Amino acid sequence: MRILTAIIVVVVLFVSLAPAQRARAPQRPREPTPAKTTPPEPEAEPPQTEVETLKIDTNLVTVPVIASSRSGSYISDLRKEEFSLSEDGVAQQIAFLATVNAPFHLILLLDTSASTEEKIGQIQRAANSFVEQLSSADKVKVISFDTEVRDLNEFTSDKAILRGVIQSTRSGTGTRLYDAVQVSLDTLRPINQRKAIVLFTDGCDWHSESASFDATIRALDESGVIVYPIRFDTRAETERIAREQQGDQGGVQLPTSSVIRQPPAGTTPPTFPSDEPFPVPAGQSRRSSLPIPEILNRRRNPNPPQNPTTDPFPDGSGPDSRSRNPGPPDTGTRIPGGGSRDDGISAMLDRLYLMADSYLRELADRSGGRVYRADTVGVLPQAFAAIAAELRTQYLLGYYPTNRVHDGAYRKIQVKTSRRDIGIRARPGYRARSGG
Repeated sequence: MRILTAIIVVVVLFVSLAPAQRARAPQRPREPTPAKTTPPEPEAEPPQTEVETLKIDTNLVTVPVIASSRSGSYISDLRKEEFSLSEDGVAQQIAFLATVNAPFHLILLLDTSASTEEKIGQIQRAANSFVEQLSSADKVKVISFDTEVRDLNEFTSDKAILRGVIQSTRSGTGTRLYDAVQVSLDTLRPINQRKAIVLFTDGCDWHSESASFDATIRALDESGVIVYPIRFDTRAETERIAREQQGDQGGVQLPTSSVIRQPPAGTTPPTFPSDEPFPVPAGQSRRSSLPIPEILNRRRNPNPPQNPTTDPFPDGSGPDSRSRNPGPPDTGTRIPGGGSRDDGISAMLDRLYLMADSYLRELADRSGGRVYRADTVGVLPQAFAAIAAELRTQYLLGYYPTNRVHDGAYRKIQVKTSRRDIGIRARPGYRARSGG
């Protein structure tokens, strides 16, 4: 019995002391669980459209294209294989086609100089109506200009933001048209998607500081941007103000670009209208005397021959014929009893407004766009609506030229379609990069 009791005591002592012994015993470190050797799955790259992928190649040339029937209906279902394109007569391979459903980057460029003061409300309403007609995927930037060039917002599809920005515009003084066009082209340059400028102005530049007529046309040739100028008429208002100043100040001279850029005594005057003359293609010329020959010829012949490079229907039957033949500009000051008064102010304004018309027409023709006339602000909504309709049917072709020489030369482009009875309007050419 005593032996059994002793055994029980020993067992109890062992059980009670075991946890303490284990606590004092050094713990062997637990070996880490071996990591799984399955390689991680690569992160999925965000999908890219073909146009975005092509941004990295600076040799890419983009060509906005409008296709229409003889009746004026836009054609929106052409396929890539139905287009052909040549550069200086040499066939090129079309690298991509952005269809009419691809989104736009668009700059709405609004002239807010003094001549718009009484019309700014109507201009704003028409601009807002235009924005509403764009696709929800299109991105719009608003830039206004007078004595300043105001970049009012980043590209956005938010129409509430755009309405607020448009409503914030106010009329100022002066007109820096060339500067505003240059800012717009610089902003759109890195974008290789569909891109456009809708420009509302009278075409007159009074105070540009860094850009010029020819410099902006050169930049346009390099850009692939399509431009739609909406021209409004300010001639009567400008002449009234000029004559009031003449009466009040005893023959004050109008502050036209030629006066603003008058060189110091003893120096050579700059070429007018451009400070940077450059060779213009297709036999055109730029001279210091105004108006330029094309405008003079138009005044003598209100129905000049069509340009086969930019008009798909040279017989005048196409939808573009009306915009290219608006008739001779109305110059000179009307006086009671008919006729016009041809004095210093009238002659100066003749030159200024002929140059303005020439500039807007070159912006449109060199980019593949069209000029719309809104000589009364009441016509403005129809002009904006017509542009919105055309933008919804614009293709964008892209190609890598076989001629890769960076000589700064102007190269002619011709776009055709194999589909019958379809006219094509496209930019007539582009300017190659210089150097490098």
